Amino acid sequence: MTLINDNFLLNNKTAVKLYQKVKDLPIYDFHCHLDPKEIYENKNYDNITQLWLGGDHYKWRLMRAYGIEEAFITGTVDDFDKFKAFMHMLPYAIVNPMYHWCALELKRYFDEDTDLDKVNVKKLYKSLNKKLAKPSHTPQSLIKQSNVKVVCTTDDPCDDLKYHKLLNEDDKVTFKVIPTFRPDSYVFLNQDSINTKINQLDETTDCDIKDLSTYIDALKARVHYFDRQGARSSDQSFEKTPLVTASAKDANAVYDALKRGEQVSETEQYELAGYILTEISKVYEELGWVVQFHLGPTRNNNSNMFGITGPDSGFDSVGEQLSAKKLNALLDHLEQNQALSDTIIYPNNGNDHLMVQATAGNFTNSSHKVQLGAAWWFNDTKEGMEQHLVDYANVGLLSKFVGMLTDSRSMISYTRHEYFRRILCNFLGDKIEKGEIQLSDDTITKILKDICYNNAVNLFKIEGVEEV
Repeated sequence: MTLINDNFLLNNKTAVKLYQKVKDLPIYDFHCHLDPKEIYENKNYDNITQLWLGGDHYKWRLMRAYGIEEAFITGTVDDFDKFKAFMHMLPYAIVNPMYHWCALELKRYFDEDTDLDKVNVKKLYKSLNKKLAKPSHTPQSLIKQSNVKVVCTTDDPCDDLKYHKLLNEDDKVTFKVIPTFRPDSYVFLNQDSINTKINQLDETTDCDIKDLSTYIDALKARVHYFDRQGARSSDQSFEKTPLVTASAKDANAVYDALKRGEQVSETEQYELAGYILTEISKVYEELGWVVQFHLGPTRNNNSNMFGITGPDSGFDSVGEQLSAKKLNALLDHLEQNQALSDTIIYPNNGNDHLMVQATAGNFTNSSHKVQLGAAWWFNDTKEGMEQHLVDYANVGLLSKFVGMLTDSRSMISYTRHEYFRRILCNFLGDKIEKGEIQLSDDTITKILKDICYNNAVNLFKIEGVEEV
């Protein structure tokens, strides 16, 4: 039997039945890092290395752990040799999710039942490249093949969103590509970045940025611009929770000091970030946007490699646990200032899942829902997802979970939704067979469909996207 078969990860009869209810549901990818230009231009990939290994820091970390030289990872070595090095490593990645993800991608997009332990690398490389040259394997074709209805990209506030507009005007594109406002580098400022950010906003908006107030006005103008282009969400990522203890006077003082190139403390940076975030969050709330927070990773830890490969190259790691007191304070402050929207919080440290979900319950009501997001980054493993489901359900309503996303730069990462759906069905199937859950077929079907698709439809409210 091949690794990827009908009952992959489905370890009980009920799980097999449950999975049939969700296996063909469409995908609502409300957070990813796909390039809208790449989607629009719709060019065939030169080879599998370009599609599979380009920009994938998950794979790069494993290759380094195996002892592969950097030249074969981010260097200038021939693409075939990079692919060969990766495939040689892959059988030794057992238990890491990459082992399963790669097998799923080979099966679903290339119909390859490859025995990863005995693969003829040269033959596989030629076979994959031959398929990639076909119209069936362009970016748009791969997304359609995955039954994706919505792709929410991650976009700089000063992006003109040209390719989103072109995609929206193209009748041949059957899925929606929606921008997401990603302002963290404009919110968490330092003496090296502040003048660059001011100049970018100054050039992009009609605002004459003279001080913190007009800087925030420019950010708000960009929020409204994104909204006119169909955006329904913002996404912010910080290592620590922004602080909401600074007055307007304090925030202005920190902003002015940074403009002068002066050093300020980390606490002052997070206080300024909290002030800016509060002000733009008022617009999020006014527009009815969903707000996403990715919290906790410590980034770019290897200074030497950062100088060589830059950011997002596999040198980030799980940060310290978040402060429950500071997270509660942030959400409470936003609510007091009419700036709290429907909110999804993704902690990078899996030990924070229970705390975040318990905190979310403090601020969920008929006006807005706050919830723990999907198991993120170092947690989107089989065991990580299973524990995440336990933590979510133990102090919240699992039936209202907004579900899975790809958080990926690859057009063929949509098998992660299949991976999640199989894990979810196995998780619930096991509890049903143990007698811990007793529900009608209609109710369990509704819960599964809601988690896998409908809850996202109802949360983000993108025009033209309906429940199934």
